[in-house]
Amino acid sequence: MSATPFIIRPAVVGDAPAIGAVHCSNVKQWRRWEADGGARPARYADLGPYQRWLNGGPWMDADSCAHHLQRLFAAGGIALVAERRGRVLAEVELHVAEEPPPYGRNMNLAVLYVHRNHHGHGLGTALMRHALALAEAHQCHTFTVAHAEAPNFYARHGLRKESQWVRYRLPVGGGKIKYSAEPLPDAPYDLVRGWAMPIGRYQNALHDWERTRPGAVPDFVEWRGLRLERHWITVSRHRAALILEESPSAPGVANAFLFTPAHSTTDFLPAIRDLAALFGFTGLRCFTRADTHPPDAVATDYTHKLFLKRLR
Repeated sequence: MSATPFIIRPAVVGDAPAIGAVHCSNVKQWRRWEADGGARPARYADLGPYQRWLNGGPWMDADSCAHHLQRLFAAGGIALVAERRGRVLAEVELHVAEEPPPYGRNMNLAVLYVHRNHHGHGLGTALMRHALALAEAHQCHTFTVAHAEAPNFYARHGLRKESQWVRYRLPVGGGKIKYSAEPLPDAPYDLVRGWAMPIGRYQNALHDWERTRPGAVPDFVEWRGLRLERHWITVSRHRAALILEESPSAPGVANAFLFTPAHSTTDFLPAIRDLAALFGFTGLRCFTRADTHPPDAVATDYTHKLFLKRLR
């Protein structure tokens, strides 16, 4: 007898507990992080929302998952679920951004998870096919997956490695360059639509713009003291949007996100380093293509391969 067929439908905020259960099912060992950075085994029920987040992001708790979905939908993001007999068994999240080549109009797959007890039943493949069909319907030039944890799976759907990205640590200050800075307003992605993202492109420009806006993450007590600096910077009459986000795992160190107009060749990095020092940061982390880092950059603990399928 054949298995009951599943359906694919748009997710809603009310799916948060079920979507969270899908993600949580793939956590093999829950952990509690101590002040010294060490982690020890723990039970899920003994962890608060913040500690749950550290185990895998906003999907680890029903309330933070609901907050995440609300922000996702408000920004124009897409979430789909696969369900059988009314039970959500898999989820995918997608963002459509407008960027210069090589990405163009780009749909990026940020999340694809299948419940641990339902791997191998075709749910991931069905969601992937549906996502690619949506990319065609949105007239996207490219479809990408950053940090592809299952490269063989994505290769079967026509994606190939496009580039490798590495997070580098850089010293701050020392920039002998003239520039100006002014506050960057909290605004939707339209403010930088069509711009490139040479630094901090973890997913795509829409995803990373929205993730670094004020209020993007829950108001955890543990993160209330972290700084978020958002500024326009102008170098030689060329303007860019810069976000410096203090790292929860490395207090005093800023993660940089840079949005620049299409075809800009201006070197904003000296100004970024100087501005980070003026704001009191002790270090700077820049996530860039592996072939574009400055000579004094030191690779840190994070790297990923960007997979891409060209659609037109």
